[in-house]
Amino acid sequence: MIGSKLTAWAAAFALILGVAYVTPAITAEGDAPDADVVGEASSPSPKSPIHVKVVDYQKADDGSGTFKLSGTAIAGKKVYIYFDDKPLAQVVAAEGDGAWTAEEKVEIDDKVHVVRVEQLDDTTNMMAARAQFSISLSPPSPADLAAPPPRP
Repeated sequence: MIGSKLTAWAAAFALILGVAYVTPAITAEGDAPDADVVGEASSPSPKSPIHVKVVDYQKADDGSGTFKLSGTAIAGKKVYIYFDDKPLAQVVAAEGDGAWTAEEKVEIDDKVHVVRVEQLDDTTNMMAARAQFSISLSPPSPADLAAPPPRP
């Protein structure tokens, strides 16, 4: 059951929104036995240093499941995480390596949801870095795969 969910999700995760490069990190069913979703996303530019290295979602029977993300960003700065354009979490990237992690309750279903991770420049309060990707528990249709990714 989990293997089929992971396979379906891997296909859905391939749907890329124009600002991020997303790669499923699934190699075998045993890699993440409790996860319904696993993957990673990175900024498209080396000047935008946000990297989402782990995306993990464990669906709950009663609705909202556990959504975990972790990665690296500009060290010592706030990382803002949005789910469908709504604030989901705010964490601080560690000094030194810039590692960060977030865990929140959210409901992910068969619809395509957009996850955005951002950092702001302290001086200008303008965008300094962004990674964005889509996530769903069902595979995309052939028409979705053939269409160019939407621009934010």
